[in-house]
Amino acid sequence: MSTKTPKKPVEMVSFYGGRALIEKKPWGDHFRFTIDGRSGILSCTGITKYLDKSQALLPWAVGLVGTHVKSTFEARAGQTFSKEEIFIVVQEAVLKPEEAKVAGGKTGDAIHDYAHAFAEADIAGYPLPDVPKLIDLPDEERKKALNGISAFLDFYNNHDVKFLQMERLVYYNSLLAGHTQPHEPVVEYLGILDLLARVDGKVGVWDYKTGKRVYDEQRFQLSGYVKCVNSDESHPEMHCEESGVLSFNKETGELVVCRVSLEESAKDFTAFKGLHAVAERVKQLETERVKSKKNELQ
Repeated sequence: MSTKTPKKPVEMVSFYGGRALIEKKPWGDHFRFTIDGRSGILSCTGITKYLDKSQALLPWAVGLVGTHVKSTFEARAGQTFSKEEIFIVVQEAVLKPEEAKVAGGKTGDAIHDYAHAFAEADIAGYPLPDVPKLIDLPDEERKKALNGISAFLDFYNNHDVKFLQMERLVYYNSLLAGHTQPHEPVVEYLGILDLLARVDGKVGVWDYKTGKRVYDEQRFQLSGYVKCVNSDESHPEMHCEESGVLSFNKETGELVVCRVSLEESAKDFTAFKGLHAVAERVKQLETERVKSKKNELQ
């Protein structure tokens, strides 16, 4: 008997009253999207990647390297080290940021998976899932993940939360939305938002993140999703009044809740549009480079 996973069907998703029809085609673990045969449409995550994150990441990475070197030498205070031993300590130290990313990714995945399953059960009306044992994680990482899950449950229990939709494909086209002024370029992109929920009476786009805090690019990404949802009148009942990030600290599992008003989201979208212009120009330049290279080979 075959145990193959059934192939996901190709979906056609309509936007702007049928004026835009997107083909959502399974592609490995992901999807490929085309509109009237056009592919390569920018995505929310693809746009925000052009924001420089090094200011936050470099001090974090350097700190991990320094902590390892310092703790190793302090543990053997008074001893002498050969050149080879120092080289080994440095080699170990430079791997610490990547090790932390992998461990933090597993912790974040465990929290995200539970929150996803919880929302999915709530929407479908199924019994809410029990807190997982997470026996596949090391003790320290399991503790952090359970802290994050506990923080998520505290958020759910301390607020009036109704989950509405998950993993929803959204699309924005400034021309179809009537937002493009004469001589302005069309702003077009798509994305798959994590969660649409009503929290304390307000409908909003929500996203699960892991990190020490809520970062600017996360807010910019959410503003792009809000623009998608609110510009398409096909679903007026889903009009967003806010957006929010549930950010789980991957070192402690503690939860930071960031709620963004529509007014603040509009300001964030101005920055998002700037990043969109950068992404479009990068795509144009890459197309020109590929074309030039082909001409050289002919």
